[in-house]
Amino acid sequence: MAIVDILEYPHPVLRQKSEIVTQFDDGLTSLIVDMFDTMDSMKGIGLAAPQVGVLQQIIIISFESQSFELINPKILEFSGKRDIQEEGCLSMPEVHVDVVRHNTIKVRAQKRDGKSIEFESDGMIARIIQHEVDHLDGILITDKGLPK
Repeated sequence: MAIVDILEYPHPVLRQKSEIVTQFDDGLTSLIVDMFDTMDSMKGIGLAAPQVGVLQQIIIISFESQSFELINPKILEFSGKRDIQEEGCLSMPEVHVDVVRHNTIKVRAQKRDGKSIEFESDGMIARIIQHEVDHLDGILITDKGLPK
């Protein structure tokens, strides 16, 4: 268990696409634990592996009473309804922008043991998932931010 450095914009890794995870082993578990330790130390609510310099499709979320990881996440469906909310990012300290996101999404992913899951999420958890999945594609909040 360790706290690792979070890459900050304009680090080039933040603009790269992540690779699919194929090894579900102790190394993956260690990375996930380190990501949670790092995110918690920064008082964050979500973190993607590229933010710690690992170009793999891994995101973690900890919001209110929910904490979980998603490996190789894919958003299968978006709801028709969207809203605007201000977002920040651990890789862009002091930056906050208004971002339009869907309220409800359907997601398919894997857990750290490789088992597949599929679920629907809404509200803030759906927003966090969309934000973190964007990181896996090299997309930052400033790319989606609305002009003020």
